[in-house]
Amino acid sequence: MKTLHKYILGQQIAPFLFGIFIIIFVLILDFLYKNLEMLIGKGVPILVSAELLTLSLGWMIVMAIPMAVLVGTLISFMRLASDNEIVAMKTSGLSLFAISKPLLIASLFLSLAMLPVHNYVVPETNHRLANLLVSIHRKKPALELREGVFANDIKGFSILAEKVKGNAIEGVTISKLVEDKPAQTIRAERGEISFADDGTTLVLKLYNGEIHDVDEKDPKRYLRLKFTEHTLNIPDAGARLVRVEREYRGEREMSINALAKEIGGLERKIKADQKQAKEAVEKSASELAELERAASAGQGADKGGKMLALVTSTQDKLQNLKGLDMGYRRSMRSYSVEVHKKIALSFACAVFVLLGIPLGSRTKEGGTGAGMAASISVFAIYYAFLTGGEKLADRGFVPPFLAMWAANILLGALGLWLFVRADKELPIIPNRLRALIGRD
Repeated sequence: MKTLHKYILGQQIAPFLFGIFIIIFVLILDFLYKNLEMLIGKGVPILVSAELLTLSLGWMIVMAIPMAVLVGTLISFMRLASDNEIVAMKTSGLSLFAISKPLLIASLFLSLAMLPVHNYVVPETNHRLANLLVSIHRKKPALELREGVFANDIKGFSILAEKVKGNAIEGVTISKLVEDKPAQTIRAERGEISFADDGTTLVLKLYNGEIHDVDEKDPKRYLRLKFTEHTLNIPDAGARLVRVEREYRGEREMSINALAKEIGGLERKIKADQKQAKEAVEKSASELAELERAASAGQGADKGGKMLALVTSTQDKLQNLKGLDMGYRRSMRSYSVEVHKKIALSFACAVFVLLGIPLGSRTKEGGTGAGMAASISVFAIYYAFLTGGEKLADRGFVPPFLAMWAANILLGALGLWLFVRADKELPIIPNRLRALIGRD
């Protein structure tokens, strides 16, 4: 049995690694397609782009591993079925459970191992990724000079160069644009481009040129200044990436403990607001009773106006507290959804193995392509349940637990049912259902 168990587990390795490679490759291509224009347009260095991609691997891997587990299970059991190895094992007296027992145990251990990855690694990489994206978005576009084309990347300046060779430029024309003032024009035979030590100030050293301007005191007077060497400093040109370290963390940047702490804080706020609302109602009732007694004693003037103002003030306060309460509960639902999502996604590995074994063992024809296609279909259903459930839970239509665990429960139950039928050599579709479909 040990030899058989090693053999079954060994059959998973190649298709599992193949699945991870293909899935992450596709996710990286999608990442590059969505962000390449931003990275190029902002002039982001190669090392920073590589860091951005590396940090994105956190969420990519946790998405890829459950799907790769399904790919590996389907492909390996399809091959075992097509080579009649499963038939041979069953003929020797082994049940499907005995054959797949090591794989089921391994999937459970893998699910448990994924918990700390979801709880600690992914939130931290997501936080660093969010910080880096904020830094990149705040970075101004890099100055890109092309021969014979005006560069308008720097606000307030328009730069034209007839020839560009690295940092050296020739035939330079610079227009300095100031609102409500005539443009100042600088022309030079040649120049050099560099950045100051602060990394954000653009330094243009110009040689043999003229400055054309209008006298601010006398707009009718035209000024022309010749120079042999002139240095133009343009601040805040945005060449350097300024790192931003945000203290704020969204729900996908928190661990389960941090999310639970946030939920506890919101619960305390809700209780405090409920207490405040109760006190406001009691105070309002007391003041209304006092106004009524004063009016009965003939001491209250404009009783109706005072009572209306008091009721209106209390209603406004209660409405404000209700709005705060709804916001707190909405945030609590989002945090609860994230807690259950981390755990549910971790145990998706065990669910996919339970589903993949009977499907693969009953499919004798196919191969890598069929396994990938079936895996994508199953994972698409799983992801649809996950995203749909998250939206429903955020809006309060279903509890967070049910929203995030519905896919695991339904697919796990389906996998268990198929597993039992495959172990007993029963058809996947019951005969009664086949007959019913045939009559229709």
